[in-house]
Amino acid sequence: MLKTLLKIHAKAWMESMFSRRRGKKHIGVGMKILFVFLGIYAVAAFGLLFGMMFDAMYEPFNMIGMGWLYYAMAAIMAGMLCFIGSVFFTQSMIFEAKDNELLLSMPIRPSAILGSRMLLLILINYAYSFLIMAVCGVVRCIMGPVTVLGVIRYLLCCLLLPLIPSTLSCIVGGLIALIISHLRNKNFFTMLLSLVFLALYFMFCFNMQSYIERMVKNGAAIGAAIQKALPPFYAMGLAVQNGDWGQLLIFTLWCVLPFAAVYALLSHYFIRIATSKRGLKKVKYEAKAMHASSAIWALTVKDLRRLINSSNYMLNGCLGAILALAIAIITAVKGNGILQTLADMYAGGADVNSIAMPFACVVECMTMSMCILSAPSISLEGKNLWTLQSAPLRAKEVLLSKALMHLVVTVPASLIASLLFSVSLKMKGLDLLLIFLMPLMLSAFMALLGVTVNLHWPRFDYTSETAVIKQSASSTITMFSGMGIVLLPVLLYVLLLRKYMKVHVMMLICAAALAIGVFIMYDYLAHRADRAFAKLNQE
Repeated sequence: MLKTLLKIHAKAWMESMFSRRRGKKHIGVGMKILFVFLGIYAVAAFGLLFGMMFDAMYEPFNMIGMGWLYYAMAAIMAGMLCFIGSVFFTQSMIFEAKDNELLLSMPIRPSAILGSRMLLLILINYAYSFLIMAVCGVVRCIMGPVTVLGVIRYLLCCLLLPLIPSTLSCIVGGLIALIISHLRNKNFFTMLLSLVFLALYFMFCFNMQSYIERMVKNGAAIGAAIQKALPPFYAMGLAVQNGDWGQLLIFTLWCVLPFAAVYALLSHYFIRIATSKRGLKKVKYEAKAMHASSAIWALTVKDLRRLINSSNYMLNGCLGAILALAIAIITAVKGNGILQTLADMYAGGADVNSIAMPFACVVECMTMSMCILSAPSISLEGKNLWTLQSAPLRAKEVLLSKALMHLVVTVPASLIASLLFSVSLKMKGLDLLLIFLMPLMLSAFMALLGVTVNLHWPRFDYTSETAVIKQSASSTITMFSGMGIVLLPVLLYVLLLRKYMKVHVMMLICAAALAIGVFIMYDYLAHRADRAFAKLNQE
């Protein structure tokens, strides 16, 4: 039964990615190849990011005789990423799963239900951990010779490592579920907590270079601090670097024993957790005056209310806008240090002072391309889509309202970020025009692209909104397409065109191309999408 439940969870996740709509259960081979390509692209992007970090980290630590710290830092980063990526999954899948009572009513042991979800949690953490630990191992192999036993010890540590963040996710996820059950505004608390976790992780990554420098200067003190505060990672570092099998045993115990204790505790109280009744928010009716508005704006307000009432939608859909504002605010307060850090990580250490406007514009556009508010907007109508189809509304009004909802959120964020960049970096003339124009054009393009893609790749047979927002084909295609639209012109200019034209000319060409794309998609949604909209959600 455990195996069957795990297969069901995995199948549900796969169908959330590759199932198109009712009546058309699977997408074609071409789209699956596209997803494979996008997956390779994502892994390569993360590999490049962490590869440069580890490349700068290994040699200094090795020179001061603290090579173990290289592995310990990689494990800490992997553990943090696993925890951030899985803590809210744990909260929703173990403590607040909607199908707990349904499964308990069947002849299924509670331990099998919990075990299948814990195994899925571990598999998810393996995926997060792989992004970092694989790069760590590859960089180490490039930097110097390795032994077979050393590789075996490293692989064993990588297999055990996800148990630590899985244990922590279960503990913190349970505390979050307990706190949320007593709060009125649950969505705001969840989103705020998620942003705090992400902010801490990004601060850690962005300041990695300064941390490395401090560790090199104060290696003994840092090593002693890690040994006392984070003994599992200290043991792992020594086990891999020095071939200390005793430390490997200690690391194994740190991974296995707490996880086993948490699993035993959850198993004992699982029925109580699964059947606990949490109070619902009481809504008090308040009589207010009613105001007439256009159909498009009324639909936009409806979608905005859905956004506000869904912490997952807000966090995943608005993350790019939040990052853009955060980077712009830090730049305005502390200067272009964060932009220089990003340049060191992604642009080969280029001097930001010489390319201030283009680089700030690329950073803002790259973060804004991560906003995918419109991509799942049609799918989120779910079983209620028929009300829009049967109402006296044109397809144009429904579809464009989804794009307008996206713009209501992203345009103000883009304007504020551009204003902060322009003031802090002292832009004038054409620089000032482009720092505002490019992000705005990209926001309009992403808003219409998300609706267009979701119109043809909707997902209605879902059990959780998270499956649509984070894992659906439309969200994945839209986000990676947006990133590609930003990165491809940058690479084209840097590798081929910078000798033949000024960067301002290239940016104006890109703005014109985005404007053409906006016009084409607007014309399609406004005049030629009626038939596609009418066929949505049909068997």
